[in-house]
Amino acid sequence: MTTPAANLERPAEKAIDIGFLKLSPIFAGIDDGLLEKVARAMVVRSVEKHEIIWLEQEPARTIYIMESGLIKLFKTSLGGKEQILRLVRPGDCFGHAGAFNGGNNPESAQSLVPSLLYGITRSNLESLLAEYPALTRNLIKLMATEMHHYISLVEDLSLRCVSGRLARMLLTDNHQAVCDASLLLTRSDMAAMTGTVREVVGKSLKALEDRGVIRYDRRKIVIKDREALETIMLSS
Repeated sequence: MTTPAANLERPAEKAIDIGFLKLSPIFAGIDDGLLEKVARAMVVRSVEKHEIIWLEQEPARTIYIMESGLIKLFKTSLGGKEQILRLVRPGDCFGHAGAFNGGNNPESAQSLVPSLLYGITRSNLESLLAEYPALTRNLIKLMATEMHHYISLVEDLSLRCVSGRLARMLLTDNHQAVCDASLLLTRSDMAAMTGTVREVVGKSLKALEDRGVIRYDRRKIVIKDREALETIMLSS
């Protein structure tokens, strides 16, 4: 069982940069005066690599924005099989689904690398939402964007084969033709993202490499033929 978040959070030792807060979708377009109020209400939480932030169905106390690091949100079956729902990256907000839907987190959260989080309690955020309609609109947009993400996830798991799901993951998590996720995720993590097992992921990656679509470069997955990968994603 994870340690309760309230025991790990601490007041910010220095003022949180409101310029950073503006990068988060929930605070996009919000005026500096409101952001300063938000920053003063925030706490800081540092998490170590592989630390559990919360487990599914634990009470949702805090909405977090990631300052640095990488976190996975996931579900676990009774048999222990894991499905990664999404990866949380710097500037992303998470924890709001549980905070605004019954008070329990619908998924588990675990850091993949050391991460720094800024948090605001549900009660503090609710007070701000009641006072500032623009913040409420941003939260609605954020929820809608995540709904589209989960619809796409259901589509992948139900309608695409493993190679198509893997191609989509590689295309989604890439920068300058390198799959960012491959720098940090194990094959087991990739399997949990694509709804399969690590052995199948390994075979699928090898098949893509043999076809000249990708290549491994010091544990990185480099996309050599983006068009071919897009064709696999759409046709599989």
